[in-house]
Amino acid sequence: MRKLLLAMVLLLVGGCATPAATVKPAAAPLPSSPPGVSTWSAWPAALHDARHSGSSTSDGPVSGTVRWRRNLEGAVTPGPVIGADGTIYASSSVGVLHAIDPVTGSDRWTYDSGYTGGGDLSVSSLVLPSGDIVFPTPGPRLLVLSPAGRLLWSVVLPGTPTSPASVDGKRIYVGDLAGHVSAIDVDGRSLLWTATVGQTSYGSVVTDGARIYTTADSGVTAVDASGAVLWHRDPHDDITEVSAGLGPDGTVLLGTNGSHEWAYHPDGTRAWSVPRFITYSSPAVTASGLAYVGDHGGTVTAFDVGTGKVVKSYKVDGQEIWSSTILDRSYRLYYANQAGHVYGLSSEGQVLFDVNVGGPVDSYPALSADGHLIVGSRNGVLTSIG
Repeated sequence: MRKLLLAMVLLLVGGCATPAATVKPAAAPLPSSPPGVSTWSAWPAALHDARHSGSSTSDGPVSGTVRWRRNLEGAVTPGPVIGADGTIYASSSVGVLHAIDPVTGSDRWTYDSGYTGGGDLSVSSLVLPSGDIVFPTPGPRLLVLSPAGRLLWSVVLPGTPTSPASVDGKRIYVGDLAGHVSAIDVDGRSLLWTATVGQTSYGSVVTDGARIYTTADSGVTAVDASGAVLWHRDPHDDITEVSAGLGPDGTVLLGTNGSHEWAYHPDGTRAWSVPRFITYSSPAVTASGLAYVGDHGGTVTAFDVGTGKVVKSYKVDGQEIWSSTILDRSYRLYYANQAGHVYGLSSEGQVLFDVNVGGPVDSYPALSADGHLIVGSRNGVLTSIG
C-alpha cells in the first residue's frame, strides 16, 4: 500500500497509559471457525498468504513484552515474513534484505540489492516451500535467493514490484508500480507473461491460483492464469492505494481514498458497497469470511465479506491506521498506527497491550509460530513483541 500524504504525528517515545478500546455493538457474532489456514511456514508472504487473510493459525502475544528491538539501515516500510525454521526476513527502504534470528534479533545474513527507494510503499518478500526467498527490490527487479542468502536467479519487470504471491510455490504472481501484473514460472526461472492493468498500481496482487486480482488507479482488475484481463471495475471513489482482498467465496474487495468500501463478485458485478472513512490500510480477509479494514479515524471495522454488514468495530484512539490489521487463531487483533503505537486487542476489543515503537508504522506486520508479533516502523526499527 502506498500513502501519498504524510501525516503530521506526535511521537511519544516513552510509556503511556493503556487506553480503553471502544467496541460498537456487533451485528453478528464472530465465526466459530478459525480465521486462518495453514501454509508452508508461519507467515510466508504479505498478509500471510496469497488471498491476504492476514490470519495466523497460532496464538499471538497477549502481554506486549518486547523480546528485542533492532535498527535496520533505512525505514522498515517493507513488511517482514517468516521462513519454516522461524527465520525472519525483513528489508529496508535502502534495498537490503536481512535474514534475522527470531530469538536474538541478530542477522544471520544480509543481501544488498543495489537499489534504494520505496518511500512508504509497503511490500513483503515471499518465502517459497523450497525455502528460497523471493525479494521484491526497490528497483525493477525480482530476486530469488537461497536460504543461505545466495542469489539464484532474477527477473526484470516493467516497474518496481509490489509483494509477490503464490498459491503453490510453482508460479509467482507480482504487480508493479507501473500498472502491470506478471506471472513467473519457478521451475523454468522465467517470465511467462505480463498484463497491463492500469497506469499506476500501489497494491499487491491476491490470487486463488485461477484468478489474479489487483488494484490500479481508482479501480480493481481481474486477470486469469493465462494473462488475459477479464474485467476492470472503477467506482470513481478517488484513487486506490491499497491491495485488494479476496474472500473464501470469491468476493473481491476494493479500498479507496474515498468514502466507501467496494466489493465485487468473481464475474465483476457489484456485490456491495458500504460507507467508511478514508483508508490506507489493505484489507485482511479471513478464511471465515470477515474483512478487517483500518482507517484514518483510528477504527478497525470487520465486515462480513459476503454481505458488507458490520460484524464488529474497534477503536482505541483517533490516530490514523496505515498498516494492515492481522489476527491470531483466536481472533485477537493486532495493528499499529501513525503515532507509533502497536496494539494487541482481544476478539471483543479489550486492550491487551500498547507498545510504542517510536515511529509511524506503514508496513504489514507478521506473526511467528511461537506467538511473537514482528513489526517494522518508519524510523528504521524492527521490533519483536511477545
